[in-house]
Amino acid sequence: MATRLYSYVRWSTDKQSGNTSLDRQTDKAKAFASLHGLEYVQILDAGISAFRGKNTTQGALAGFIEAVKAGAIPNDSYLYVENLDRLTRQDVMTALNLFTGLLSLGLTIVTGMDGKVYSQDSVKNNVTDLMMSLFLFSRANEESLTKQKRAHETALKLIDRHRAGLPVNIKSAGSAPWWIDASMGTYEAVKPHPVHWKAAQKAVELMLEGWGCFRVASYLTDNPDLYPPPRGNRGKGKKRSECWAVANLKAMRSNRALYGEKVITIDGVTHRLSNYFPAVCSQTDFARLQDVACSNRHKVGEVRQTITLLSGLGLLRCGHCGGSMSFFSKEGRIRYVCETGKNKTSACRVWSVSGLLVERCLLAPLIRGYMDLMMGKQGKREDLTQAIEAKRGELNGIESQISNITSAITMGGNIPALVASLQALEHTKSGVLVELERLAQRQALQDGKDHQLESMVDFYELLTPDLLEDTTDERRLKVREVVRAVVRSVTLSKGPDKALILSYELQDKTAYVYTGTLTAEGKKGYTLEVVNGDIQINGTEDNEEAQRLIGVIQDAEQEYHKAISKILAGFPAPVGSHFFGKR
Repeated sequence: MATRLYSYVRWSTDKQSGNTSLDRQTDKAKAFASLHGLEYVQILDAGISAFRGKNTTQGALAGFIEAVKAGAIPNDSYLYVENLDRLTRQDVMTALNLFTGLLSLGLTIVTGMDGKVYSQDSVKNNVTDLMMSLFLFSRANEESLTKQKRAHETALKLIDRHRAGLPVNIKSAGSAPWWIDASMGTYEAVKPHPVHWKAAQKAVELMLEGWGCFRVASYLTDNPDLYPPPRGNRGKGKKRSECWAVANLKAMRSNRALYGEKVITIDGVTHRLSNYFPAVCSQTDFARLQDVACSNRHKVGEVRQTITLLSGLGLLRCGHCGGSMSFFSKEGRIRYVCETGKNKTSACRVWSVSGLLVERCLLAPLIRGYMDLMMGKQGKREDLTQAIEAKRGELNGIESQISNITSAITMGGNIPALVASLQALEHTKSGVLVELERLAQRQALQDGKDHQLESMVDFYELLTPDLLEDTTDERRLKVREVVRAVVRSVTLSKGPDKALILSYELQDKTAYVYTGTLTAEGKKGYTLEVVNGDIQINGTEDNEEAQRLIGVIQDAEQEYHKAISKILAGFPAPVGSHFFGKR
């Protein structure tokens, strides 16, 4: 097999990405390979800078170096570059280490600019070659430093212009995300991308519904006419531009550009430009995206995954040790298990309970909580308003602290400590925004009866026996979001007689408690106790005594029970024996 010549082609900015740059860097390499009987192979790093060495750590050049070290590429190969600054524009010592390191591997380096050929032997025998390489690396680094200084000065002026309320397009401080069009001039505002903006909006909409990045990527890929992928996307087993990359959607989900903020760091100082980009979502929705991403911890993949209604939301607790409960799945059935008992991190014994039973009993309190959420309780409007105002006050206090710390950073304070404080405050702010949005949503939904009825019908249509049986049903993701909104906590425990106790507490502290019972004759059943302030209902759902007791409670509770029973009429009632464990 002929010795190979690897032509390394690199450019760092969009302006250099045209055919001229590519042709210029490849034509001479092909001619050299042909003249010396070498097999031509191209290595391409498009849009990757060599000033900070990114191309040597994560680009195609980095992969080439690792392949030579591993023996996958013969070490007698040639590496062809237009000039040495294609390899690196870092400081002289770093550049020299890279250069001599490549030669030490056995590679021969050829520069097309001057036709120089460098090898380990030639550099040893001719110190002039080494001195010339040092000079070239030094000059490249100085040029980059000059360009960086000029770019920073321009960026700072444009930052001031933006803060003055004038349109800007700061191209020298990072590229725009794929859903933004930044092709206009420096003194024009960036705008939504004419092709990809709709895809960003749809992706955010689906993520807020609980979809993971893999599902969103699959959905967008399946609808290429509506949502063509951006240039450069490449999914597993696909050609470039044929599918949406999951990694791109993960990066988008955490990118502040979604709500319009551009973050620029110059000389260690971070500048946050509000309303720089057109916003795909509000800052509150962005905080919700992070909350959903943290809570919906379901593995992704092409095989349909189990979707529970309770795990991963921070709601489900073991009543014995207070630890969280996770789940495991076997033959399509799920069981909720004490996490600390399973991991032996507490005195709690490992124990589990049927997921089907826990989720079936969840439905009544879930519907009750959803009714309250949608219709609102007139007596609680004032308390809700006070809670919203309190959260807004907390948010204002956090934003004031962020502003003070940002000012301190720009004045040259203890930057590492200040940055750490800023990051902690930003995290706290996200949590407050999520809570504020939930409160505002509950208040807003007290108005607009048409919207309430439409939303309630949509939710009730989701609740089918199939939804409980099929733990891979994608509608479960929407039900999870309702659980997140209306349920405060779920606590599972066992009594001394091994009877299960399932307690569901709603946001207004109404509690539904299911308890396994055992008669003197050994018949297994269960009771349901609903605690709502001074109102208590004791009895089972499926006997005459329960119906008699329900008949004497207040009219409001009677209406709740009737409405919930009607909605759940198609569901099989919980079975008494299921409330008793085998051990």
